[in-house]
Amino acid sequence: MNSHDVNRRGFLKTVGAALGAGGLLGGCSSPTPRGSDFSGRTLTVFVYSGLDKIFEDLFAKPLEAKTGATVVLDPGWEDSIAKLKTSPKGQPAFDLVLTDATQGYPAIKSGMFRQIDFNKVPNHKALAPGALDNWVAKERYGVTFHESAMTLAWNRKQMGRPLTGWGDLMRDDLRGKIALYEWFYMSLYTFACMKAAADKKPGTAHQMLTDDIGSVLDFAKRERDRVRFWWPTGPKMLQDLLQGNFAAGNAHSVTMLQMPKDKIDTVGFTTPEADRAFVQLMWVIPADTPNADLAEAAIDFLLTKDVQAAMAERGAGTSHVEAAREVAKENAVWAQTYPSTDEQFRTMKYFPYEAYFKDWDQIKKTWEQEILRKS
Repeated sequence: MNSHDVNRRGFLKTVGAALGAGGLLGGCSSPTPRGSDFSGRTLTVFVYSGLDKIFEDLFAKPLEAKTGATVVLDPGWEDSIAKLKTSPKGQPAFDLVLTDATQGYPAIKSGMFRQIDFNKVPNHKALAPGALDNWVAKERYGVTFHESAMTLAWNRKQMGRPLTGWGDLMRDDLRGKIALYEWFYMSLYTFACMKAAADKKPGTAHQMLTDDIGSVLDFAKRERDRVRFWWPTGPKMLQDLLQGNFAAGNAHSVTMLQMPKDKIDTVGFTTPEADRAFVQLMWVIPADTPNADLAEAAIDFLLTKDVQAAMAERGAGTSHVEAAREVAKENAVWAQTYPSTDEQFRTMKYFPYEAYFKDWDQIKKTWEQEILRKS
């Protein structure tokens, strides 16, 4: 297992544990789906471990009750693509897969997933256009949506005042007191945000990485001594932050939203609107599944307002505009983290995965050999 697998697994475990724990608002009753009769059919769905309970309650059981199909949830971490590669032709291990950009992009380009008939997924029209503004959705290979946001966190006892933006990590009093995520897809973006602030150009981090990623890598090399250590998982980051082992750094929003309420006096966090970026997840359908029609019906059900609101009430983000507005109205902290207004959805950005994939191996090598290991 390489470091990419370990780091990504840490993020996925954070998401799974956070959403499975019930989120800020607790559970929600299961909505009842509408759709065709699929009696006698079986849909096997890959979801991330830790999410199987929430998907069982909010997706599998109500879909079975309405359609007559049997829904089998197969939770895991990195194994969905590997299992599909070793499946007999015409008998894929899964009929529907939840994955992220780091695995989904190369798998789609290798022909592992089929195009989706969006006419059979009409609820995609309820999603914010920005969520679908990428080649995966435009070419109909998947329904993309945002999840955890890069969040700025700090130990209140070590800070004289709350932090407000990524430029605060450039403060002299924080040199050698910062902790960042060890995987570059997020922390190289953090450095880009810091550079944008230092250049007095907040809001340009995404474009900077797209146009001149080399300048950001050089900046990260120069400023790496600001970092005290690199955290491997959300829970480990929060533990060290609570213990005062570092003063400030980046974090997954799902980790911070699930922080025990009695720790609020110790830890502060914000998700700055300038240069805000989200993890990109997607629903995709294996190319040779015989159950593509059922998988499309399942995606359509997942995109209903009731399901999306229920997921959001567990601490997830949602690209369903009406569901987002509904949850934001009831939960101020959620509203400060995830988009819910027209303007927030219009400016919503994923991490710059496409810029990373242009030279993934070299970026990874530089990150690991010249930034991680020399800090």
